[in-house]
Amino acid sequence: MSEIRSDHPEGEAGLAAQCIAALLTRHGIPKYRFAVTVSEILGLSYSSANRRLTANASWSLEELKRVAEHFNETLEELITLNSADALLDASIVIDNHIVPCRIRLGDVVGQVPPGTLVAAEIDGAWRVMPTDARSIIPAHAVTRLLIEPTVSRRRVAILDDHADTAETIVHYMEMAGLDAVAFNDPQALQDHADFDAYVLDWIIERDARRQTALELVENIRARNALCPIIILTGQIRTGNADEENIAAALARHNLKFFTKPASMPILLAALNSSFKTA
Repeated sequence: MSEIRSDHPEGEAGLAAQCIAALLTRHGIPKYRFAVTVSEILGLSYSSANRRLTANASWSLEELKRVAEHFNETLEELITLNSADALLDASIVIDNHIVPCRIRLGDVVGQVPPGTLVAAEIDGAWRVMPTDARSIIPAHAVTRLLIEPTVSRRRVAILDDHADTAETIVHYMEMAGLDAVAFNDPQALQDHADFDAYVLDWIIERDARRQTALELVENIRARNALCPIIILTGQIRTGNADEENIAAALARHNLKFFTKPASMPILLAALNSSFKTA
């Protein structure tokens, strides 16, 4: 099977990954959905798709062709349109509301028919507007305008007394389109604003003191009886975590449980499944 390997001198995404990212952007796929979209098209795991998009794994020509054809493009278009399809951040006023958008600039234009969309740089930012007698001329023609719907991202709190573990989970959640925040102190999390879901290390060690997340779970459930709560621990085998206490908490507070180190794709799948039933 033929493969495309790309080694960018600055360590950024390789050529194949850049072409796929440009294609997905052309077709209105938000960045946080890139890996999910590729995994669905190619039948890959989320992790495998993400590795291809970050140039940590090679693409086969067959895979590139399948993604291109899914969006009714050819392999040649996939490659050649990459550099020609850059979109710029801009804004447009609709019903007195400033709406963020992205545009592709055309040539500088002079007099054009009223109502033609043009873009001008105002105070360092691109503004899109229909032309009229008072329009700023010269301006650039707008050859493409993309407005993506604003999707509210679910907020997930991650509690772990190991900062690197918490940040790893946060990074994965962010890549999957969630808004994740790491905590290493249960009190800090308890004092924080409510979240849509929680991923909690069952045993927290701070200042030579060991405690479980049970009190935190009870406080969360007092505020929200249905939000997903996932418990993680790797200390059952060490005897630091009591299985019966965990089992009782799972039954009483409707929790999900995974042994650390947890599989990130499976953890995310469990979280998304809980969102559907919450």
